[in-house]
Amino acid sequence: MYKTMDLFAGAGGLSYGFEMTNKFQIVAAVEKNKNARETYKNNHKKKDKIKIIEDVIGCNFAELDKEVGGIDIIIGGPPCQGFSNANRQKNHIISMNNSLVKEYFRAVKEIKPKAFVMENVSMLASETHRFYDSKIDHEVITKLGIELQKEELVIAKKMYNNLNVLDILEKNSCKEYEISPELFQLLNVLYKNRNSENKLKKYIEKNGKKIVKEISIHKEMGKNAFPILDTIEAHVFENSITSVFEELLDFLNFQKAFILKRELDDNQILYKFEEKERTGNVVAKVSSYPVIQYVKKIVADDYEQCGGVVNSLWYKVPQYRKRYVVFGIKKDILGVKKLKMPSEPKKIQKISVSDAIIDLIDCQTTENVLTDAVQYADVKQLSQYAKRMRKGSEGVYNHVITKSGKNAKKRFAQLKEGQNFHDLDEELKSNYADPKRTQNSIYLRLKGNEPSGTVINVRKSMWIHPRLDRAISVREAARLQSFPDKFVFTGSKDSQYQQVGNAVPPLMAKGLAEWLYNYIREQE
Repeated sequence: MYKTMDLFAGAGGLSYGFEMTNKFQIVAAVEKNKNARETYKNNHKKKDKIKIIEDVIGCNFAELDKEVGGIDIIIGGPPCQGFSNANRQKNHIISMNNSLVKEYFRAVKEIKPKAFVMENVSMLASETHRFYDSKIDHEVITKLGIELQKEELVIAKKMYNNLNVLDILEKNSCKEYEISPELFQLLNVLYKNRNSENKLKKYIEKNGKKIVKEISIHKEMGKNAFPILDTIEAHVFENSITSVFEELLDFLNFQKAFILKRELDDNQILYKFEEKERTGNVVAKVSSYPVIQYVKKIVADDYEQCGGVVNSLWYKVPQYRKRYVVFGIKKDILGVKKLKMPSEPKKIQKISVSDAIIDLIDCQTTENVLTDAVQYADVKQLSQYAKRMRKGSEGVYNHVITKSGKNAKKRFAQLKEGQNFHDLDEELKSNYADPKRTQNSIYLRLKGNEPSGTVINVRKSMWIHPRLDRAISVREAARLQSFPDKFVFTGSKDSQYQQVGNAVPPLMAKGLAEWLYNYIREQE
């Protein structure tokens, strides 16, 4: 048995699949989310012998390796959101998740396992997933020969109310002008609710007094006064507040400049501010490099690697789910073998949504999180997949559904298999700010005779049962992910849905484990 550590383990789909082979023993796992961590601990073999770590950052992997008697294999899927143009339009330009890829390879370098498997979204290999050059590892990146690309990040307009933003940033006098994070968040959400009269009213009823209080605190601190704050303080509870939103947007963008500078400094990004005369913008000139280049080169001296996209459909999972997977094996273990990626089978046995969940159609659902199982309903004929999912379980756990309002139920009733939000009558789209921008996965009624699309948090997406006018349950989503019924999720309802959506399908993980085993078993 190969002693294995799972980083960013989530609920444990990847670990569970590796364990299913009976060739890998999980000895350590790292997971920050409390509910996912509890789910993980409760569903794995020899759980009392698994060392659970709450945070990968700061973990001494060399010491952990000694504590568990050696780690042969490292697996895991570090989140990596990338630095896309869309990402830069938000309040942040640095995603802390991106640094977790580097934490993964820090573990590899400290432990020096026989092999590693890293799983992530299929976009990992694209140019949108990039690191910014920083003081922290500039020397390492240079030595690795990774090519840097010059970029310009828009920070703010140069001027705001006769204030020169570039001067403020270069003199590092931001504290004189910035508002508190609490006030920024309150005002930012106030602005975001501008297009819905109902949402705006409810938000002000709930948070109006907080806004006034935070503005008052800002004034008491003796910082730079802003007329927009006086206006909001005086009129936040009046209908006239809508007339200041354009001015509020300018103020929020001014404040974002200080947030972005702090992020650059906190992450030790190498940058230089500059004014662009043509646009009147202040930009930060930085350098970046593709995450995939870092992945390929950071341990290239010791490990042979291969990476590519795999689809869960190849492994008899009732779902189209593409993931980018990197296999790494120590060169002295691999020997003369050539490391290759799994390839699409010539013939794929597709498991449909009905194969996966239709046997649960008469099982009692609940809107409340329960720990007890409900009984299986009598079914004349079970699919082979359903039989596999039922094996070892005394009943149906987590058959929990989201509570749906009148509008949601009307939408359920109107949509046919394969239809989504865009197929609804216009009056049923009215509470969405911009219906045309709604994704095709929202209010999607699944097709019973086909595999599902990529399972994410189906509660937020409001996926609909192929035959019933209700949302998909946690258990049904878990079935689509190939979690057996005996695998029980813990935590709040939304947490359970999220854990399922974030997971690697166990049957897919089992296939990846078997692929890896074929390369390392000769050295046993």
